[in-house]
Amino acid sequence: MKKIIFWFSIIVILILFACDRFEHNFEPSTSNENFIIDFFNTFTDSISTFPENIPGIMSFYHDDYNNNGVTKVDMENFYVAFTLVNTPISLEATLIDTTDNYEIEWRLLATELSGATFMDTTFTDVLLPTTDSFQFYGNQQELQNVLVELATSLSCINCPYVEEALHNLKQQYGNRLCYVEYHMNDALDIGNYDFFSYYGMSALPTSVTQGTEMIVGGSATSQAELDAVITPIFKEIPLVHFYDFTANLEGEELSGSVIINVDGTVPLTDLYLKFTLIEMENTNYFNSAHQHPLNVIIAKGELSISEHNFDEPVEFALSGLTNLPDDITLVIWVQTLADPYNSDTCKVYNVTEKTIE
Repeated sequence: MKKIIFWFSIIVILILFACDRFEHNFEPSTSNENFIIDFFNTFTDSISTFPENIPGIMSFYHDDYNNNGVTKVDMENFYVAFTLVNTPISLEATLIDTTDNYEIEWRLLATELSGATFMDTTFTDVLLPTTDSFQFYGNQQELQNVLVELATSLSCINCPYVEEALHNLKQQYGNRLCYVEYHMNDALDIGNYDFFSYYGMSALPTSVTQGTEMIVGGSATSQAELDAVITPIFKEIPLVHFYDFTANLEGEELSGSVIINVDGTVPLTDLYLKFTLIEMENTNYFNSAHQHPLNVIIAKGELSISEHNFDEPVEFALSGLTNLPDDITLVIWVQTLADPYNSDTCKVYNVTEKTIE
């Protein structure tokens, strides 16, 4: 309902006004910003030939675009609305922020020629790298996302196969895939044997996807094996959704809050929110393939939500955080954690992540 109201309001506004001239004040300093400039120039240059050039604008959006339920079709309808206006306005686009994790925030300000503001909208989006640029991808929070947890070690000979496979798949699927590395018996081990023993693992590397699908070992075929497990899960109907996910780092504590919508078919017994803080790239160490480890867990926690009132946000915290690196991301997921582990029922219902500034 929120999505419908938002886009209806935007379209109504645009019907009342027209587009004769456009301005932007981007001054590029990164490839992300250059992408946005290219996008906005295409948008503004196409105004006079709408709707013929809408496909050019939409080429900046991935076919699977989904930003809090707003799809590529919704965005196309937004741009089509510009064909319905007939009163002069001026548009100004400003890049507010962009991060190394491809999150981007930009502002679209629409004013009458008199200077009166009638639309001032901020877009928060996620970019997906392509061969030579990016595409808008959205945060994918209304869709079923996939979590892969990997037990690994710096000295493990076959672990780099899986680590590289997960990195490649992350580049391919963006925020729809989250993966975390639990290091075992090395300098990056923060006490991860509880994870290893809970799943009954016996060798490195071992990955577990969505809490239920386990793959032992690593080889040149690891990416294909993982992709075969991941792809069908993307097509499932999500039973858990996350909304208003916030996180704040102050001193040695990170506090978080999230509204969780849990489908009535999800059993509440042994239901937990798990949260991990990961370092995107650790440049102090190398794995056995002389590559820096990625997505390394540096802090973790869990909270029982079996008796939580889901009309209220779930609040959680990680304490004792010292000497944190600059590139950290918070990954949260909802999972059944029965004891002992049951591969049929201890599933991850959904996962999402947020870059911490």
